[in-house]
Amino acid sequence: MSAFVVEDKTINRAVSFLATDRDGDWLRRFIQDNLGIDLTTGIGRETLGKLMFSLNCDAVNQRYGDNQAEEFRSLDYAFRLECVVNRIQAFKSLQCWHYQCSEGDIDQNNLYQIMERVQGHMAEMIVTRLPAYDSLAWA
Repeated sequence: MSAFVVEDKTINRAVSFLATDRDGDWLRRFIQDNLGIDLTTGIGRETLGKLMFSLNCDAVNQRYGDNQAEEFRSLDYAFRLECVVNRIQAFKSLQCWHYQCSEGDIDQNNLYQIMERVQGHMAEMIVTRLPAYDSLAWA
């Protein structure tokens, strides 16, 4: 497997969605309860983004060796709220970040595990809102 350090927009799309989605109260509470990060604040959004970026760099360094993350890109991550965030694009961005973090022992990291649960909940949100889902029987 290979890994790379994702672009800022990859993390920012996911964080922006989590912070602003009208149906995302459960996700925001889950993150607050498990990570102590309040996504209703700019500081909370920036904190989550920086933690996600740092974990991605740690995964790349575990894959390729110490200080190798900076070979992929400058390590100057900056959070910027993405105003137009499509639910599926946000999910795909989170999925990309998550995959790029799956090196070494990163899967034992609390942030990685919490975001894995968030990713699963986002997938459920997407599927249960599809017209095809509504048209099917429960049993």
